[in-house]
Amino acid sequence: MRHSFSLFLVLLTAAPALHAQRLSVPRAVPVQPAVATPAASFAVPVNNGTIATLRTGDIFEMRLSGMPAEYASDFNLQYTVGSEGTVSVPLVGEVRAAGLTASQLEREVESKLVGGKIFTHPTVLINIAQATRYVSISGGVRQPQRLQWSNDLTLSSAIGNCAGLSDFGSPKGIRIIREGKIFGMFNLTELQKDPAKDPKLLPGDQVVVRE
Repeated sequence: MRHSFSLFLVLLTAAPALHAQRLSVPRAVPVQPAVATPAASFAVPVNNGTIATLRTGDIFEMRLSGMPAEYASDFNLQYTVGSEGTVSVPLVGEVRAAGLTASQLEREVESKLVGGKIFTHPTVLINIAQATRYVSISGGVRQPQRLQWSNDLTLSSAIGNCAGLSDFGSPKGIRIIREGKIFGMFNLTELQKDPAKDPKLLPGDQVVVRE
């Protein structure tokens, strides 16, 4: 009897502690489903630089694949962009090349080969020869010559590279001939006063200074 009473006292004393312990147990917090974060979009950098385009007189090699080698060999030639800005492709005819990049011309030739039902799945590869491009300066300059072209070559700088006007050279009426046509007539004195008006030359340009 004494033993039972002692056990009852122990349980009675421990009850508040057990109750507090139950209250202190943290409740499980439901896990919220993870929200998918959209992947960051990375813009493809735009190449703002000058992309080489074909011009009259440029030379390139063309290679075809996707058909038997004996047929491809008829097209695997070296081509020169003619004065009209075109090249003659076997079984296709004249194709505009001037003003196009290599990849643009590849797609153009592929399209014509498929459209003409010549080949079903042709792949065209064009390799532009790394030829030096020039402009020519003639007439009333001290050293008429062909100059190597660069992106920053202007009319006045080209004349300066020819040692300037000759004793009989006129600063007025200087002509730029581009692709066989007169692109414009300029006054060297005015260009030197306002460099913003100084035109940039393009490969193949001809500059004629009056005498």
